[in-house]
Amino acid sequence: MRGQNLFGTSLRAIVPVALLVLAGATPAFGDSMPMDNPVTLNGIETVCTGIADSKDDPRWKSYPVRIEFSNGGAQYLAGAHVALAEKGKALVSLDCNGSWVLFRLAPGSYEVTGALLDSNAKPRTAKFSPPASGQKRIVLRFPDFQANQ
Repeated sequence: MRGQNLFGTSLRAIVPVALLVLAGATPAFGDSMPMDNPVTLNGIETVCTGIADSKDDPRWKSYPVRIEFSNGGAQYLAGAHVALAEKGKALVSLDCNGSWVLFRLAPGSYEVTGALLDSNAKPRTAKFSPPASGQKRIVLRFPDFQANQ
């Protein structure tokens, strides 16, 4: 029982995780991003939001890029895997359970790809540049959306 705490977990397994948390490191997301909480991924401030009243938070207007997911009827869809690249170099890859992903990006040319979670809809891609001011909306439409049962 040497090296284990009261719950039987090795302290050697806990210490590295605790150090990452204390250091403020951002782990890679294998699961969904937290909703309505800005997170910095690879130096890019990112927010997963767009559900219910949280979409009206005035903070979200300060983000220069808003990626939206919708069906063929222009209704919001929630839950997508999003990949952001610049000049073919992958920058961010995440899962968002909301209808929007917000990015605070430096000037440049970017490409975003969205694939709906739990759906056979084909992924959608868009190229864009952040605006000098205001917010640019990039709407990824999935007219072939069908929820997997």
